[in-house]
Amino acid sequence: MAHGLPIFARLSELYSMRKLLLFVAFALPAGNAFSQFIQARFVTSGYAWQQQDTVGQSSGHFFGYQTVQFTAAADNIAFSTYWQGYNDFAGPLKGKGQYRLYNLYARATNIFEMLDVSLGRQFVFAGVGSGTIDGGRAALKLFDSQLKVVGYYGSLPPPLQKAEFISDPENNYMTGAQVVAMPADEAQISLSYMKRAIQPSVYTATRRDSLFNPYLVEIKPSAREEEYVSGDVNVDYEDWLSAYWRYDYDLVFDKNSRIQLFTRLKATDYVNLTGEFLRREPRISFNSIFSAFTFNTLKEYEFGFELALPDQPQFFLRFGYLSYDDEDVRTITVGANSKYAGLSVSTRAGYPGEITSGSMNLGYPVFDNTFTPTLMLGYARYKLNENSPLEGALSLGLGTVYRPATELSVDTQVQWIQNKIYRNDTRLFVRLSYFFLQRLDLL
Repeated sequence: MAHGLPIFARLSELYSMRKLLLFVAFALPAGNAFSQFIQARFVTSGYAWQQQDTVGQSSGHFFGYQTVQFTAAADNIAFSTYWQGYNDFAGPLKGKGQYRLYNLYARATNIFEMLDVSLGRQFVFAGVGSGTIDGGRAALKLFDSQLKVVGYYGSLPPPLQKAEFISDPENNYMTGAQVVAMPADEAQISLSYMKRAIQPSVYTATRRDSLFNPYLVEIKPSAREEEYVSGDVNVDYEDWLSAYWRYDYDLVFDKNSRIQLFTRLKATDYVNLTGEFLRREPRISFNSIFSAFTFNTLKEYEFGFELALPDQPQFFLRFGYLSYDDEDVRTITVGANSKYAGLSVSTRAGYPGEITSGSMNLGYPVFDNTFTPTLMLGYARYKLNENSPLEGALSLGLGTVYRPATELSVDTQVQWIQNKIYRNDTRLFVRLSYFFLQRLDLL
């Protein structure tokens, strides 16, 4: 990575990688021909802009990203990985590329027709427990999958998702469990538990003695941890009622952490009514310096109205109210969405100031859906307090999406921003994506 990553990979290079992945697939166990496959997605993208570092001084940046997602499977065994390389080819960090390994794991499913197991670096999403671990996850399915029990344990990945194990796994880990039950086809109930421990690395810092002479001090931060239990209920009754309820409890601080209620009701064939309540405490790790600060509980209420006529755009209207103890914020949003366009206008006033904004996006495919020009436009008027003057912010995005085949797409976009700080800020984004799925008949 010291010399960076390629920005625009040639198609021949992608096909060469495809041949390599086909070779890797030979290591998989034999099985039914239609249960053996490999699939991969390669995404090469670049993002260029000029940054105003100080008054009269700026620096140019050209970020390059290379992302690879790969899965090889045979019968009930699969191997998956997802990684990304990054480099700034023009800025002050030129040549100091980084590599992030998001996941790399093997998975066996339906063992004895009841057990799924995965080992390696993987993302866990199990109720209140979510995050990346270097470890294992097991899911036991009972009563024809009407009851599922999930458990996981693993060390946390090192900073920047490096392709290595963390140096202190016994003090940096996440563990938890989840039980999911489906008492009826329309309902799902979940109970979950999660504990995460974090031990920051030891580092040195400069301090000064009574005579202001500098000297180095070794800093050993205290271990931090968080521990939660949670329950949630999902209800989806026919096509007229959807509801979600969730409750989280913080075992370390011994208090409520999150209460959330959401409901969507189909009042008529074309009208939906929505309502949501959210009460949330900031999630702060035990022994973190932030736990010494004063913070407020967030309470949010939102009510919505949705109108969807046949072959017409969908209209929506939402009213919201946020409370921070003695402070509050009031919001109103109105808009419409159709197959090729979207438009919304919102206003927000209260504790953080006032802002009125509008946004529009358009995209219409032409040439037999192979080419789609796009337009995004946004404008906002705001002030930070009652005595502040009104400020404006304008953003514009012009782009294209070119898909000559289902496996290949090329996205480009020019972004232009104008506000109080950036009078003329122009940015360029380019993205090349290639996907393939190959079924195998190796043995």
